[in-house]
Amino acid sequence: MKAILLALLFSVTLTAAPKVSLVNLPMHGKQPQVVTDAKGVAHIVFLSGKERATDVFYVTRSGGKFSKPMKVNAIAGSAVAMGTIRGPHIALGKYGRVHIAWNGSQAGGGSPHHGSPMFYTRMRIDGSGFEKERNLMTWTTALDGGGSVAADGKGNVYVVWHAAPKDSPKGENVRGVFVATSTDGGKTFAKEKTISTKKGTCGCCGLKSFVDAEGKLYTLYRGAQKFVNRDMTLLIGSESGKVNERIVGPWRIGQCVMSSAAFVQTPNGVLGAWETEGNIFIGQLGGKTKPTKIAKQTRQRHPALAVNKAGEVLVTWSENTGWKKAGKFAFEVLAKDGQRIPPGGQQSVPVWSLTAAYALPDGSFEILH
Repeated sequence: MKAILLALLFSVTLTAAPKVSLVNLPMHGKQPQVVTDAKGVAHIVFLSGKERATDVFYVTRSGGKFSKPMKVNAIAGSAVAMGTIRGPHIALGKYGRVHIAWNGSQAGGGSPHHGSPMFYTRMRIDGSGFEKERNLMTWTTALDGGGSVAADGKGNVYVVWHAAPKDSPKGENVRGVFVATSTDGGKTFAKEKTISTKKGTCGCCGLKSFVDAEGKLYTLYRGAQKFVNRDMTLLIGSESGKVNERIVGPWRIGQCVMSSAAFVQTPNGVLGAWETEGNIFIGQLGGKTKPTKIAKQTRQRHPALAVNKAGEVLVTWSENTGWKKAGKFAFEVLAKDGQRIPPGGQQSVPVWSLTAAYALPDGSFEILH
């Protein structure tokens, strides 16, 4: 029996870690986001240019090579890199069409008094480029924290952000989470509707939206109730009054923490990642499984997730980054049962940036930075 136990222990310690490659973005790109299609091609969006009035670029990556970068925004400098969480988000919709959304800059039509526009665009049907960006905000204002985009294969596209109704008093306590929905693949959008049930969102924190394999919309956002309650909150649903809302990461802190979140579809359902008390947590969001805390030596921020064909999960995050402050990023791989597969790693990350990750068809991973 002792020999059997030793053999089992030895076999666990020899669990082979999937290959993880670190890939530099073209054009000194920042704030990458990535999705992969059914053929394993990575579709990547990132920022490049000045921090206050920057541009959005799109590339694909396959076989270890990037395509030629394609400029997304028609309005020069209509994106903003400051704060790290206001950059572009990407989704693949019906027929594999690319949908992109981002927080607009003052150069793109924003103002100090009314905040920024929430821009959306989609790739032209012939793949030759992108339509001119559109501001989807109709009766909301004071956009600050980063918005997101999600889509399914049936033609539904969701652009999600947090803001305040026009003419409302100032303050985080009047903010809410809103979704503008398209049922025709992004050609037209209905006016935004409130989907959060609690009033109050953390003004300069990003949110993340994702459509799961069953077509349900998931959104992670940071609330702001009674000023000190900065809880990471999950919304499941896209219809006002029919959304399931619950706290997944309680955090009492009297300041905005400028955080972001991540999603990935796994064989066991939707996996999410977020920051609580300076620590990255990951957890299955459809059940009651307790979230896993990633061991740390310093403050962790801005998680990204990827899952390979074996069900292994790569989680990567930034460390010690901040306002106008560069830092490091680290990563590790978790086995299908949640156990850590060594080794991890650590590399530098520039000011106003973060990482993105995806799995290749062979089960290996790439981290974009």
